[in-house]
Amino acid sequence: MSIEGISLRVTVGGLELCRAPRIRLTYRRRTILSTCEIDIPDPEGTVIERIAKEQPVDVRFWYRGDGLGVRHHWQGTVEGKAQRSGPDSVRVQAVGLEKKLLTTRVTEAMHGEPAHVVAKRLLAKTGLPVATVNVPDDVLPHIVFSDAAVAVAVKQLAWSLERSFGYDLSRRAVWLGEAGLYWSDGDEPPGAGGVPRIASGEMLLRHSPNTDVSHLSEVVSILYPGIRDSQHVHIKDARRGTDETVRAEEVVHLISETAGNTTTIRYGADYGWG
Repeated sequence: MSIEGISLRVTVGGLELCRAPRIRLTYRRRTILSTCEIDIPDPEGTVIERIAKEQPVDVRFWYRGDGLGVRHHWQGTVEGKAQRSGPDSVRVQAVGLEKKLLTTRVTEAMHGEPAHVVAKRLLAKTGLPVATVNVPDDVLPHIVFSDAAVAVAVKQLAWSLERSFGYDLSRRAVWLGEAGLYWSDGDEPPGAGGVPRIASGEMLLRHSPNTDVSHLSEVVSILYPGIRDSQHVHIKDARRGTDETVRAEEVVHLISETAGNTTTIRYGADYGWG
């Protein structure tokens, strides 16, 4: 593997960038929204006026050379007004496309429909592709959604299934993966590069296992494009004798001219979607 440096392409509204002093991209399985903070150079103070809420944001990064053979791609929209992050830069806060789960409203009554059909119909109302819905197929005699956000309607459906049939759906999460929306207690399928491997002498920087199963363990690697929450990651830590495949509950990609380029993965406790 040959890593010659990081290539970066960022678009915010009409701005196109090949450099950003800092990018922090965060995924959490237990929340709906992925978030991205982007610092944009603005030495003349003109950029901040060109950034507006709801402008599209596109972030791509990868390694030049052979690298890892994986490119990371995230899309979202600007959330709120850009703020100064320094004398020569502004910070943009953005949220992922899954925001549609919170902004799309549903008013509908459904009768005698299997639960998985109702779930797919709800998710499809966002306009995003639906990949996998892994919920029971019990028939609901009657369910009404009254001007509810799709995310709230999905929660309502889960509560109905738990109350009516005794299921425990607490470990099922909703996320927007490569193939579309998921509502599942399963995992994001591996990408083109297979299951990412973080090993001593290769990508591993720090590993902090937690023996308390109610808390998350943490591993920090050199920036690793392509990893997101709900995905399997293989950790091989020679010093601690760890050689296991885990599911990423949280992932933070940091590209920083001052703090370095890292990927932080937290794994262990399964909070579901709360």
